[in-house]
Amino acid sequence: MSNKSVTRSKRTTSMTVATALMMIGFMFSKCSGFLRDIFVSARFDDVYRDSFTLAFTIPDIVFDLLVGGAIQSAITPTLASAIARGEEEKGWRAVNIFISVFSVIVITVCALGVIFAEPMFMIFKSEEKGTEVAHLAAMASKWLFPQVFFMMLAALSIGILNSHKRFGSTAFGPTVYNICVLGSILLFAGNSENKLMMTTAGIMSAALIYFLFQLLCGFDILKNFRFRFEPKDKEFHMLVRKALPILISASVVRINMAILNIFAEQFPEHVTFLLRNASTVWQLPYGIFAVAIGSVMLPSYASLYGEKKFTECSELLASRLKSALFLTIPSAAFMFIMNADVIKAVFQWPTNHYTDSDAEKAGLFLIGYAGAIVTHSMVYIFNQAFYAMGRTKVPLVAGSICLISNPLMCGFFISRGLGLLSLTIAYTLTSCIQLAVLIVIYEKDKRISLHGLLPFFVKAGACTLIMSIVLFLIHEALPGAGGKMIQLIKISVKGLACLFVYFGCAALFKMPEATEWITKFKSKLLRKSH
Repeated sequence: MSNKSVTRSKRTTSMTVATALMMIGFMFSKCSGFLRDIFVSARFDDVYRDSFTLAFTIPDIVFDLLVGGAIQSAITPTLASAIARGEEEKGWRAVNIFISVFSVIVITVCALGVIFAEPMFMIFKSEEKGTEVAHLAAMASKWLFPQVFFMMLAALSIGILNSHKRFGSTAFGPTVYNICVLGSILLFAGNSENKLMMTTAGIMSAALIYFLFQLLCGFDILKNFRFRFEPKDKEFHMLVRKALPILISASVVRINMAILNIFAEQFPEHVTFLLRNASTVWQLPYGIFAVAIGSVMLPSYASLYGEKKFTECSELLASRLKSALFLTIPSAAFMFIMNADVIKAVFQWPTNHYTDSDAEKAGLFLIGYAGAIVTHSMVYIFNQAFYAMGRTKVPLVAGSICLISNPLMCGFFISRGLGLLSLTIAYTLTSCIQLAVLIVIYEKDKRISLHGLLPFFVKAGACTLIMSIVLFLIHEALPGAGGKMIQLIKISVKGLACLFVYFGCAALFKMPEATEWITKFKSKLLRKSH
């Protein structure tokens, strides 16, 4: 075997292990996130759970505007490329200045957020419900704005560790955060303004613990950070020019969710929390598969692109897209068909106030979101590729188009009488537009053009269609009614049946994505048997 083949094989193995770790970490994070929503439903009534949900909206947008894009477009690629070139010390200098300057900016913005929380949250006031929900959300957010600073420190730590391909050190940090959040909800949550604020104060403490956990896991690398407030530095300006478009485009998802929440508050029912439930569910496969795969791909793509290995860049992106979509396409079909049953299985428990009517409304939202599982998976991975190349304006252009189309589509579908479904259908169609823009721009560079995706989509689509027919027949024969245990058993049986049918069809079609998973599963069984 040639040295090039050996190197590629080692890189593939390393990425597979790293991706598996990230997937496990995201799975624990998402599952603990489900518990958070279950506990919120148990401890708050409709008004307070909607207020709690809305309280995160603006602080989350602030985080994405000031931090989220910086990690993807500046921190991780800059350090990864510098390490690949043997210039890590130079890379650290630029990153130190970037983190120092943005830390000062974040502290200032968060202080202003606390001062002006109430007028900002009045955008969520409703003629139907008055200002109570918006007021409570504003009060609760006064503790969530300071949380942004600690989340920034944790996220920057993760970005730095990912640039060193230390994915094992970052995979389980979000789970630690969610566990602390659960503790805060259990200890403090209740139906009063004071208890709501105590809950969000506890969540701010959870963010501090999250950062300290990441610091402990990667102290040998993170100790290289030095505070350098040099806003006039030329390398800092270069990083800002690279990051600024993504500091805006990274917040597109949050802003679009805020737009949906504004429209949701105009309905007479309290559905903001239910909209979040549906969002939490569709983001489970998206987070476990697409985000994990894309996060691991970013530093590797940046290194390959920096070394001008364009063919390998194309192969890497195509393989990562197929790996993510192989698992997210059937997930989307399952959630589309089993919408209300999935919501009931996750959120409806004897100890909380989650009614069948709540589940039906959240299930309706989930129908509209189902397509976003596929489209957003592709958007995320394409964005990672553009960040790795330093072409940060491309995601900004695609995201800006979405910010215009999302509210227009929401208004259009509501005016056509689609009701609650209007919001999530608009969201999914908006992501389709975003994806189309990214693909068209990416394919203009023939050096990194993608190949071999059409046969994959044909085979994956055929497998999903067969799986969906089988699922529909089983669901007709075995409806989801019954007690909680019966409900969980039935949905588990349906899920396992879908898994076997989908993988069986994929194996018959000789899809390498299926045979890879099946081979790994068999090898683990053989090791256990010995």
